[in-house]
Amino acid sequence: MSWPIALTDFGQFVIQGVAALSMLIAVIVKLGGFSGLGSMWDKLPDGHTHPLVGQWTAGFLTAYIVIKLFEYNGGMWNLAQRYMATDSAPSARRSAGLSAVLYLIWPAVLLFPSVAAAVLMPHVADAQQVYALMAKAYLPAGLVGLTLAGMFSHTMAMASSDANAISAVVTRDILPVVSRRARTMSTQAGLLAARVCTVVFVSISMIVAIEADHFGGVLGIIVALVAAVMGPISIPMLLGLLPAFRRCGPIAAISSWALGLGAYFLLKYDIEPSNQTWLVATPLVTSLVVYVGLGLLKPEPNDEADAIVAAVSSDGPQGAAVQAPAPTAATAD
Repeated sequence: MSWPIALTDFGQFVIQGVAALSMLIAVIVKLGGFSGLGSMWDKLPDGHTHPLVGQWTAGFLTAYIVIKLFEYNGGMWNLAQRYMATDSAPSARRSAGLSAVLYLIWPAVLLFPSVAAAVLMPHVADAQQVYALMAKAYLPAGLVGLTLAGMFSHTMAMASSDANAISAVVTRDILPVVSRRARTMSTQAGLLAARVCTVVFVSISMIVAIEADHFGGVLGIIVALVAAVMGPISIPMLLGLLPAFRRCGPIAAISSWALGLGAYFLLKYDIEPSNQTWLVATPLVTSLVVYVGLGLLKPEPNDEADAIVAAVSSDGPQGAAVQAPAPTAATAD
């Protein structure tokens, strides 16, 4: 499934790229060209450029950056496809380099119009409407349609990538480990299981989107999901690929995930539900300490895992996508 996901993401990037660059050019023209960019910063309201406001503290920003570092380097399953679709370790590194450059530049292209809106449209009270109002005011009708298409295609492509990646992991990696029956599934049965996983995931996503206001809004959902799952999932998955963490085995990985997730729910629903810094940082720190600590206290050397790490770390073609060892007959249902 790697190539279909990669091509879907590339297609939406092209559409979104044309729309975003058109908006950026239109905003620069409205500001008076490149000469007006320098004076724009002096016209912004007081505090508009402050990176830390209210509950978004330095601790929250630090923890969020660390989590995103793990996420964008493959901690999120659909983003890992950029490496799985390559044919060698050098290709994967080039893919990572391109992604790093795009993640550095592209957010500035997308967000600059919203920053400039404080100067161009100071009367707009609801910040969530700014981008749509700017597109309607500054772009011709055709480009407005392209901007909307870019937003929809990006949303659908992300949903498609997530759904396909999750269904692939569940069908190929999780079900065969927990069920002997799943190990002998035919191709048709495996395809049906993957489709069921995709439908379930998309259905849940649609329900959450419809009820977004009950979950703290879009930003609240993003922060909650990142805090709850990204650290506990990505730390054992990514650190386990590094030679320095070869002593950390399945017990460390599962304990890290479970205790990190448990720490989030304990804070969210009992101790400190309103402190965003603690909600984001605690699961990350808990998972990291448990994973490293258990690796030191209870090392689990594994020749098969060492072979995978060696293959991933090599520069040959075998370092691209490594086939995980098949579940043994001793694995319980």
